[in-house]
Amino acid sequence: MINAKNIIDLENYIVKDLKSDEDIKLYLNTSLKEYLDDGDFNSFYHSLEIVIKAKSTIAGFAQKIGMSRSHLYSIFKAEKEPKFSTVIKIFHELGYELEVA
Repeated sequence: MINAKNIIDLENYIVKDLKSDEDIKLYLNTSLKEYLDDGDFNSFYHSLEIVIKAKSTIAGFAQKIGMSRSHLYSIFKAEKEPKFSTVIKIFHELGYELEVA
């Protein structure tokens, strides 16, 4: 049975494993492809949360993109649906671009 502690442990493992930009790009590309296949936007947005934690803090990152920490968390918890412009803003601040291949 999967419990919250196991999920948190897995998330912490992934955060620590994303050490290089190449690791992060591969993780985000995989997550984006999975989203395109299964339509699970919450899972994709959770991957953005993990990448932000690997590079910064949620509070610091939210400040950089001009958003409150609580608003960003509400998106990660699927309490609010983000605008596409928010996703682009997050990618841009992380140093990545979305492109059609």
